[in-house]
Amino acid sequence: MSLIKSITTIASSSALSQIIGAASIWAISHFFGMAQVGEYALTYSLVLIGAQLCTFASQLLLPKQDENELSQNVVFCILQSMIIALLFSVIVSAIYGKNIVILYSLTLSHALVLVSENLLLRDEKINFLVLQRLSISLWVFISVFIANKIQVFYELWAIGLSVIIILWLYSSVIKIPVSITMFSIKKNMQFFMKHKAHLGGVGSAEVLAMANSNLPMILIGYWFAPVTAGYFAVVSRFCLSPVFIVGNAVRNSVFSKWSIDFRHNRFNYDEFAKVRKLLLVLGIVATIGVFIFYPIVIQFAFSQEWIDSIPTSRYMLPYLFPALAICPLTVLELVYGSPKYFLRIQIEQLFVIFIAFIVLPLVIKNYDYSVFIYAILSFVRYSFIYIKVNNRAVWLKKEAGSNCDN
Repeated sequence: MSLIKSITTIASSSALSQIIGAASIWAISHFFGMAQVGEYALTYSLVLIGAQLCTFASQLLLPKQDENELSQNVVFCILQSMIIALLFSVIVSAIYGKNIVILYSLTLSHALVLVSENLLLRDEKINFLVLQRLSISLWVFISVFIANKIQVFYELWAIGLSVIIILWLYSSVIKIPVSITMFSIKKNMQFFMKHKAHLGGVGSAEVLAMANSNLPMILIGYWFAPVTAGYFAVVSRFCLSPVFIVGNAVRNSVFSKWSIDFRHNRFNYDEFAKVRKLLLVLGIVATIGVFIFYPIVIQFAFSQEWIDSIPTSRYMLPYLFPALAICPLTVLELVYGSPKYFLRIQIEQLFVIFIAFIVLPLVIKNYDYSVFIYAILSFVRYSFIYIKVNNRAVWLKKEAGSNCDN
């Protein structure tokens, strides 16, 4: 499948996934109240951070892994996820009072989702990747309608997701030869030592990237009321999630394609330029679309609690544009660049969150100020990243040209 077709396939199907996700948010607010939307968003954010912590980017080795190490890579991912998910669930349960069994099930399942996705990307099974994501989103929606209590919803979500991802993962690993010796401590330590630079650099960066995406939700829930956290969750679902979904569609597609190019020691600058142009257009369209249509849709179709989220959608516009137009391009650094730089840009974003959602509330406890400052500082940071990534692409183009001359 061509790169642009791959992007289009994932992005177009993501529209349906987004509709399902938005319907789930509406259903939670309708049946259980806006405060429970905030609680759901908090739980989901914690689970996503935990899932990324479980794999620690070991799953990102899968698309570009040699065939002779693929089986060990899969085993390492699964064992690591099972162990870290348990430790994470114990700690988070103690802090937030969440049900430890549900938390463990959701965290481990989402970690295995990452493993399954990267196996599908390796085989370029984009259509199966799309179906996997849709099945996961659809189950959340169904669980809300089946449940008569919020606790029952979480139980259904955890059980159903576990079954779904086990089936998807099994369909990918059934053709991969796995032996008992691969589960030994010795074999897994050898794998760890061989790839510790990746796990330390890219792994730390990926965990920070996921934390950076979800910490604002967690910190807003800490500083402000659950209803306020619900506003941010609604905007995240209706405005930011489409951006992240489309951005991830591009990111996953180019990661799959560029990983193959990396294995063959080549780089296609013209392809990079097309992706860059596509993202720029998508970023402009998304920003204008949210500015014009979000207030219209919310005022026309939803209650006052939802209308109160409109100011948040305005504050987040400076963040929305670069999140789609620039962020997916950072995968170039992940494949061809320095793991240290990939880690650095995540540390910079963590610093932005620290200023906007920790320092500022200590000085002025104002939700509007915190969100707007967060968006502005993120825009400035992404501008510098854009320059760096383009310089990397130009350098790779020159290197590819010199190799051809030689």
